[in-house]
Amino acid sequence: MEHHVDTLREACADPDALFAIPHEDLLRLIYRGFSIDIDRLKRAYSIRDNGYCLPSSSSPSRIIYDEDYDEVNRTLVGFLALRWIHLGQYDEFVASQPPEARLTRESFDWIREFYTQTVANSDTLYVLIVSIVINDLGKDPQLASDYGKLTGEDISEMNHDAVLLEACNIGLVQSLQNLPSPDQEDVMSAIKLGATFNFGQLAQAENAPICLSSLLQMKDNLRSFHIRFMEQLLDISGAAGHMDWTCAKKLIQPIFDSYRNVYDACQGVISGSLDLRGAYDLVLIRRAEFLYNKGLRLLCVSDSPSDRAVARLLCMGNVATLEKVRLFEETWNALEDPYREDLVHALNIDGQRGKPAVQPTYMPAFLTRITDKRALQCALRYLCRIMIANDSEDESVVIIERSVLGVMKMYVETGLFDKDPTILENIDIPEGVSAQSESS
Repeated sequence: MEHHVDTLREACADPDALFAIPHEDLLRLIYRGFSIDIDRLKRAYSIRDNGYCLPSSSSPSRIIYDEDYDEVNRTLVGFLALRWIHLGQYDEFVASQPPEARLTRESFDWIREFYTQTVANSDTLYVLIVSIVINDLGKDPQLASDYGKLTGEDISEMNHDAVLLEACNIGLVQSLQNLPSPDQEDVMSAIKLGATFNFGQLAQAENAPICLSSLLQMKDNLRSFHIRFMEQLLDISGAAGHMDWTCAKKLIQPIFDSYRNVYDACQGVISGSLDLRGAYDLVLIRRAEFLYNKGLRLLCVSDSPSDRAVARLLCMGNVATLEKVRLFEETWNALEDPYREDLVHALNIDGQRGKPAVQPTYMPAFLTRITDKRALQCALRYLCRIMIANDSEDESVVIIERSVLGVMKMYVETGLFDKDPTILENIDIPEGVSAQSESS
């Protein structure tokens, strides 16, 4: 295996030649270099959207395994997105994106310039590719099991980013182990950041301001931060790779705008020009301004806790059209107390010792699918039950994570929620897991 990894590393010395390799041969080259870790992705979980139609061409996973594995496809489409960016293939990048939301040429050029500045040498290119491959390994349940066998510690309830960090700490991730020490340190720094701070979760206002505190450690490691941000752009580029592997389906203009806002917020924290709440609210304020231009009243994020809560919900729902704005606004206005009052309170908790914030992981994936008022009202009531359950016996806990992935799998993807949204009333909220703590 090392020979093949070295071959790929050598290929990174000439990126133009690397990315000129024919599509299928390039995918096989990547697989030969990272087969152990890519094989783990065969067991990883994923979520599918409604109403998708698979392309007629062979998926990356089918090219490698002659069978489809969702997370393998998502990861490898992220790598193919890197190829399209390097080669300046805008048309391939946006191919089947919806015309009304398609990433603009100007935004594609911004990504390409950021890539050029970040990936300044062959070592950084190889590190970026390693980061792409290992980013979602924590979704493989076997990784947590392997960790448990070696350490006797059960980490299966942690989020996948935290599982990845723990596994890397004891040498379970082969691709990372093959890197020289300086590059390992940069990747580990990015993984440590990702264990408590996720760019996409900030873009969707899924996390809380205290999560941004991890960025304070990146001040002296900007290379690691930039690699992480580039990898996250590629991650969202491949996010629909299990449903459409022909382009960067999910990195449409509204989502790119959200990530640009997140980048600016992160830069503010790292430079010291913004505190954690100010950086978080920058994302909310820009979403409010964007939707104001679509026809929503201008939300007063800084002065009104209610408006700030609404802004968070609009981010969670990836609301970008006037139709969706009206759905959320009408449903929120009709939501009765104490649900609305409790949501306003819970959505304004920043996270601190003795007063942790709740992170409703995968709630954006849930809310984004909803298209009618009754279903959204039921979902917001369920979200309220999740968000107010922030009790912790451990005073050091500042973030409690409650993942709705199981609810998505059991009730949403099966169609049960669509048939009867009130089914949520009889479903227990997910178990809480300590996702971030602070020492006194």
